[in-house]
Amino acid sequence: MKRKRLFIEKKTSVKQRIEIVKWAATNNYDAVVFPLTMLKKTNEKSEYIKLARKYELFIEAGGHELSELLPRKMFFFHRELFRMERGKRKKNHHFCTTNPQTTAIIKENASQLFARSMQLVTPPRIFHLFPDKEFENIWCSCPACRAFSPAEQNIISINCAADALLKLDPDARLGYFHYTETPETPGIAPRKNMARTPA
Repeated sequence: MKRKRLFIEKKTSVKQRIEIVKWAATNNYDAVVFPLTMLKKTNEKSEYIKLARKYELFIEAGGHELSELLPRKMFFFHRELFRMERGKRKKNHHFCTTNPQTTAIIKENASQLFARSMQLVTPPRIFHLFPDKEFENIWCSCPACRAFSPAEQNIISINCAADALLKLDPDARLGYFHYTETPETPGIAPRKNMARTPA
């Protein structure tokens, strides 16, 4: 759905969020996008939520939070869930997309985050999940994953989250990062409830 969106960073204070919402309303934005991890700690009484509704801005959720669906604290005991680089598992940036345990965890955690923010997001609900900013091409190179490009690994991951969202709200849409230099191949198609979104 085409909207002029303003993505709000996670590291903002409540006061900053209020000012950002005011700025968006006076600069012809249609929607403000709050991080999913921010909204899970937010409720209807939050000043910036009430203000966004007062200005009739659409409230959306998400951003560069895809990596957060696999908690980094799991690395110590479950390195196989994380991405491989030059034969070694790495804690930072994304994960091993061909590991079924990884995708199951992503789906479960995405479901929880979507469910917690569902009441705050304006219907028809739009969510967004993007890879780590400036590290969009840093994905897993284990023997199974190296057959897939960064764009394909991204789609594999987002598809898991899209499946979780479909169960919660069949009308909701999930925006994902579009790799312009490495287009997705027909073999790994995004789910029908997904749409490309500029990050």
